[in-house]
Amino acid sequence: MEQQPGEPPEPTPQTWMPTAAGILSIISGAIGLIGIAFLITFGAFGEEIARDVLTSIGFLQTVLPLRIIGLISIPLFIISMVAIIGGIYAVQRKIWGLALAGAICAIIPAQLLGILSVVFIVISKKEFK
Repeated sequence: MEQQPGEPPEPTPQTWMPTAAGILSIISGAIGLIGIAFLITFGAFGEEIARDVLTSIGFLQTVLPLRIIGLISIPLFIISMVAIIGGIYAVQRKIWGLALAGAICAIIPAQLLGILSVVFIVISKKEFK
């Protein structure tokens, strides 16, 4: 059916993609925050204790100073928060640009989840207000 002049436009059907993209973005941001909390916690207890603990469980094979990792955690915190906020807007189907920015930021903490989130956001652009 064609739309007649003066009639309101037909609503775009809502699909599962923005909701899935938002959930994936939120999960990716949460993974990033958990990783940052891990880094900050070990940085606060001191490099020596963290090195002993990480070496005993087999995670630390290199001698990378944890203070440097602590400084890296600040931008990662911001990126993770943008991913979570963008995910919230994707679930609500509002502000497509922010939802896309959040999905792009979600690539850094969890690559597969972030890439899927970007694809779903781009495909479902017409559903956003």
